[in-house]
Amino acid sequence: MSVIRPVEPRDIAAVREALVASWHATYDPILGPQRARALTDAWHAPQTLAGEIDLPDGAFLLAEDAGRVVGSAFARIDDAGGVCLRRLYLLPEAQGTGLGTRLLEETLAQLGPRAAWLEVETSNLAAMGFYASRGFAAQGLRETCGGNDLASALVMRRPPGLRLRRAEDRDAQDLFGLVTLCFAEYPGCFTDPHDDMPDLLRPASAARERGMHFLVVEDGVGRVCACIALDFPQAGTAEIHRLYVRPDSRRNGLARHLVGVTEAHARAAGATRVILWSDTRFENAHALYEKRGYVRGSEARELGDVSGSREWFFERELLSSVKYM
Repeated sequence: MSVIRPVEPRDIAAVREALVASWHATYDPILGPQRARALTDAWHAPQTLAGEIDLPDGAFLLAEDAGRVVGSAFARIDDAGGVCLRRLYLLPEAQGTGLGTRLLEETLAQLGPRAAWLEVETSNLAAMGFYASRGFAAQGLRETCGGNDLASALVMRRPPGLRLRRAEDRDAQDLFGLVTLCFAEYPGCFTDPHDDMPDLLRPASAARERGMHFLVVEDGVGRVCACIALDFPQAGTAEIHRLYVRPDSRRNGLARHLVGVTEAHARAAGATRVILWSDTRFENAHALYEKRGYVRGSEARELGDVSGSREWFFERELLSSVKYM
């Protein structure tokens, strides 16, 4: 049986043992065993971990499986009132079980509905993909990670109250309603689920068949209010699809955040370039893409669909010199 609970003084030895083991599994290939050992000895000393228990502005939780500590997380409220996730590590054998998600969400929930942020070492692609799947988007690059001058960091942020998850087949009706509302803003733009958008009839199944990440956002009443999808048409290239936000859920940065989430997915998967096609009528979307550094190409394509759609091509390079917004 798996349990998430606050760390107690009696847990420090077991928490440290799991933390050091998972740290070496993550960072030995990146920093080398000697440097990784020096950092974990300095940052994760027993007295340091003990001092993180019961901080009024902190949350220190552990994950147990069958009574064995397999991971832990520590977060703290920063000077701006947001939550900084300082640390989350699971033993390799506990990863992919759902414990990481539970540990993340329960740790952040301890500190209230606040914006959250974290740093990911830029070579730690597995962690980058994990956080992107849970609503964190890349915001910028730092030359150091946790004060370590041998590594750079990608800063990732998540706004408060974001309920991001993978699309499920049961979302079909909500997704058609979402797309229909968005298309209604443009004369001559219609929703045709059977010919133009058959993947929305079974969104999760279709995504699995295509190797696609298809994410949705739920609002406070459990209604799908936004979506975005990402696939990889060729090596090194990711393509964004299906970015839609309900009219009553706009003007809060949600669309921009979803694009950032998919870019983080793309980077974690090894992509160096993101592309997309957007209907020539969707001028607000074009403005968003261009603010994020996408460049519109000269080519356009005709879809031959019921809406008479014509689309423009956009692309962006995912390089370390790119400025995140």
